[in-house]
Amino acid sequence: MWLGQALRVLRLRAGVTQEYVAWCADTTQAQIARVELGSRQPTLCVLRGYARATGQPEAVMRICEAAILGTEMDAMSA
Repeated sequence: MWLGQALRVLRLRAGVTQEYVAWCADTTQAQIARVELGSRQPTLCVLRGYARATGQPEAVMRICEAAILGTEMDAMSA
C-alpha cells in the first residue's frame, strides 16, 4: 500500500492531476486512483506515466527500487 501512497505524494508535489498521469500513461484516471489507493499494482506503463507527468524519473526509480528490495519507504521521502 505504501507504493501507491508514495506515487500519490510524488504526483501532488508535482502539482499534476490523476487525469494528467493517466494521459501520460495511456490509461484511465480510475486506474491511477486504484494504484494510489493500493488496490492495484502499477504496471510499467503507469510508472512511466508518473515519471513523465511529474518530471521526476529518479524519484519513481527510487520508489520502484524500494518496492523491489522490499524496503518500505516513507512516502514523504520520494
